[in-house]
Amino acid sequence: MKIYSRKLLTALLAAVLLSSSLLTACSEGSSTSSDNAETSASVSDAAEIPAAEETIPKETEPAYALGLPEGLDYQGASVTVLGWNHYEDVEFDTAELNGEIVNDAIFARNLAVEENLNVTLTFLEEGGRSGDGNWMALVRNSNTSGDGAYDFVAGHSSNIGSLTYSLQFQNMLEQEHFDFSAPWWREALTEKATVKGNLFFATGDIAPSSIGRSQGMFFNSKLLEDYNLEDPYELVVNGEWTFDKFNEMCTGTYIDLNSNGKAEEKADQFGFAIDGVQVQAIGLCSGFVSLETDESGTLGLAENYISERAVNLVDRWSSFMHESPDTTFIGSIDDTTVFREGRSVFYAFPMAIISSELRDLEFEVGFVPFPKIDEQQEDYVVCTSNAYSLWAIPLAAKDPTMSAAIMENMAYEGYLNVIPAIFETSYKVKYNTTDSQLQSQVFDIVRGSLIFDIGRIMNSSFSNVFGLIPDAINSNSGQFASAVAKSQKAINKTVSKWLEKIE
Repeated sequence: MKIYSRKLLTALLAAVLLSSSLLTACSEGSSTSSDNAETSASVSDAAEIPAAEETIPKETEPAYALGLPEGLDYQGASVTVLGWNHYEDVEFDTAELNGEIVNDAIFARNLAVEENLNVTLTFLEEGGRSGDGNWMALVRNSNTSGDGAYDFVAGHSSNIGSLTYSLQFQNMLEQEHFDFSAPWWREALTEKATVKGNLFFATGDIAPSSIGRSQGMFFNSKLLEDYNLEDPYELVVNGEWTFDKFNEMCTGTYIDLNSNGKAEEKADQFGFAIDGVQVQAIGLCSGFVSLETDESGTLGLAENYISERAVNLVDRWSSFMHESPDTTFIGSIDDTTVFREGRSVFYAFPMAIISSELRDLEFEVGFVPFPKIDEQQEDYVVCTSNAYSLWAIPLAAKDPTMSAAIMENMAYEGYLNVIPAIFETSYKVKYNTTDSQLQSQVFDIVRGSLIFDIGRIMNSSFSNVFGLIPDAINSNSGQFASAVAKSQKAINKTVSKWLEKIE
């Protein structure tokens, strides 16, 4: 258990540090070195920091205001939040200020909520990665006993999906204080996840991972130059980043570096590298949602998921991944070696590793969305990996209305400070060294193109409905259409059973 006492003086210090860091980082431009990304300013750096009146911005009204009642006061109530052992460096809470922008922004967020609503926040973290730990058991046991141990929870999306199927959470649409039309919530998720007037989970700027885990492709700028290839940033901004263009850029980049006549992921150079889990993004990032609700609120298979266009998507990617010498499947999940060693032009992985595993490389990197499947696809589509946080209120929460108010305030503070710190300084400036103004435009496209699929979130409960496309690409079976036909009855049965539970 982590219990931290935050003082108002510390809050003011956090605000000053954050303001200075944001302005200093933004003024340095996109060519800032990543060498000191995680360290505090040195004594020599201090001389370059502008005077206080120049670094602390004048107060301005946010574009969208928090709608909580004025004077809302919970009289020092103790609030317990259950989180999980996230992949992010910091997702829920942090013990102290350390000069690192995101860390200090989250510290200041939590302190602001405590001050605004007069509560004391305690964050617990439990093993909760997919298939790991007893996070789900803790939530179930609390609901069964009715002990009110957790006022609200944040969990791995798949675990939240599993508990949603067994109806372990409150309907968030019935709670006061939530404003899901506000920009600090992911409207794309609330629209997809609202079923028959029920919304059991949400995410947004309350969860840095809802952006950090955006799936796409990194590229090696040096290899692009070596092969005289086009700038992926320009292609994205101009709407020309398509599967055909991506395929063309990968073609002819394979090199048998160890000269043994065999294509080996651990030794050779490739145009594109991806592991089996990241293949999950291909269908969704081409706009193919597995489940959707109709006008009556009934959930069922999406029309485009069982269309000829979906079959064409699977066939094209299967051929590309299994027949082209320029591509490779990475044998170990989450293994970045092939890209870090400079042996892949493109590499599929969520954006957040910009700030960890892809720092201090010998070449510059960039990040772009998955390509459009063809020119008929008007907009880019971006999804998150499963490893992001969904937030919910357990059935046994002692005061769901208070939980809603605190979550709303946390999301709002995240909107004001945390996401700008992550996006504007960490991803746009601090960790990317590519000297291109297009970089910022592409990241804005990524943030604005996020899409969610309730079929993916609840895949284990809905007969692997989301897994049909990635499984077909991974196996190269050529049987996607028949697999959908065979699975359709089981999918409809499990979805119908859940809808009956809700009603």
